[in-house]
Amino acid sequence: MIAGANAVIWVKQDGRGNDACRFAQAEGGYLVEGSSTDAEWNTLRYRMRARGDGTTRRVRIGAKSRILVRRAKDDTWTLNGTPVPAVSGAKDIYLSFTPAALTLPIRRLRLNVGDEAEVLVAKLDVETEQLVPLKLVFRRISNKKYEILNVEDGTTAQIKVDAQGIIREYAGHWSAQI
Repeated sequence: MIAGANAVIWVKQDGRGNDACRFAQAEGGYLVEGSSTDAEWNTLRYRMRARGDGTTRRVRIGAKSRILVRRAKDDTWTLNGTPVPAVSGAKDIYLSFTPAALTLPIRRLRLNVGDEAEVLVAKLDVETEQLVPLKLVFRRISNKKYEILNVEDGTTAQIKVDAQGIIREYAGHWSAQI
């Protein structure tokens, strides 16, 4: 599991922007917190907490937590206190503005090389403040490479990770600098 604290700075490859993130053990699970900056230099802060098994527990978005997402142990979700049955069953959050959230399912699945798993994630659309279901297929291609298929639109992404399972490269989108 993610031991101690690990930091990473990603730089966008498909435009201007960056993301500074820290992964640490906390409260019997994991804390992932960071700050993502887009091409217009707008900054979005995020904090994700995961259980010891790597499943999402809660997510706060914005400096004053304008968005609060919670996942109960029975895989039901709420967004700012309102139940979102459309994503029931999902164990992971997907945040399109940072590669940080992909680390948790990669580590949780513990796929062997050549294995794959279909995962339902709760995708957060920050602009509309909605959670929607998204199916992703994670395929482990080699020791440090994964392919992620978006079942909805058929696109694939190539991901490289480090020894801690933290994204180092999200081909065409993000590249870690440290």
